[in-house]
Amino acid sequence: MRQFFRKRSAATAIGIALLYFAILAAPLLFQSGAFGNKPGKSPQQLPLGQLPFEVGLAASVLALVFLLGWAREARVTSRPIWSGLRWALVPAIITGGLLAIGFAVAIENDVSFGVLWESGIPQNALLLVIFVGIFEETLFRGIALRGLEIKWGPVIALLVSSFLFGIMHYVNFIGGQTLAGTHQQVIHAGLAGILYGAIALRTRSIWPGVFLHALWDFTVASNAVLLGVNTGLPDEASGPSPVLSFAVHYFEPIIGILILISFLRWSKRQARITPTPA
Repeated sequence: MRQFFRKRSAATAIGIALLYFAILAAPLLFQSGAFGNKPGKSPQQLPLGQLPFEVGLAASVLALVFLLGWAREARVTSRPIWSGLRWALVPAIITGGLLAIGFAVAIENDVSFGVLWESGIPQNALLLVIFVGIFEETLFRGIALRGLEIKWGPVIALLVSSFLFGIMHYVNFIGGQTLAGTHQQVIHAGLAGILYGAIALRTRSIWPGVFLHALWDFTVASNAVLLGVNTGLPDEASGPSPVLSFAVHYFEPIIGILILISFLRWSKRQARITPTPA
């Protein structure tokens, strides 16, 4: 059976992504407010009650990787290339800086962090983003990226898996989020997928991407509360220049493309120094 799925790796990868889309969408179809009819729902909200469901999704997709026999190839259990980890530092620093801005503004506005911590919201939100990160990175940078890579190579696999990752977020429109807000989330997720996928290729591991993904989601959700805005990024008007504002808003695909170039160069070097069997 494993050989069957390997021979049809691209179809398997796309089929599994569509299966999980159906799993996520099915419970939302007949709820009140479905299909954009919950105007108050935004991409920055974290449904904390969804934590058990996300734990189940993360466990199921990890189990599926092992059932397919792709655990190593899908970069779930493979040994990371430590030299590639430096590429994850820049997006981590930028995202951490955005989170620090939120906390700095909150401190200036005398927000009571003690009350917030005692409520349990930050702890539950952190757990939620970790399991969301595990689920989505295993699915898209593990199964989808590897399945498509076998068929079409790393570059096309990266682009297609990022597209699938973006499209998956239309499930939030089914769940009641406005179509305009979902469009923005889909575009951002698709572009962010370039970063996560490139890091997975360069480090040969999905786990740096899991960390960055969880950090980003936590930053966006936290800043939405701390700053009282609908974005995890500073407003464009507040930037000192349009160029800097563009770089801050789109640093993920920019860095992702640089990492992809680094990966392709690294792959060529590895091919040159690897001896050819006699």
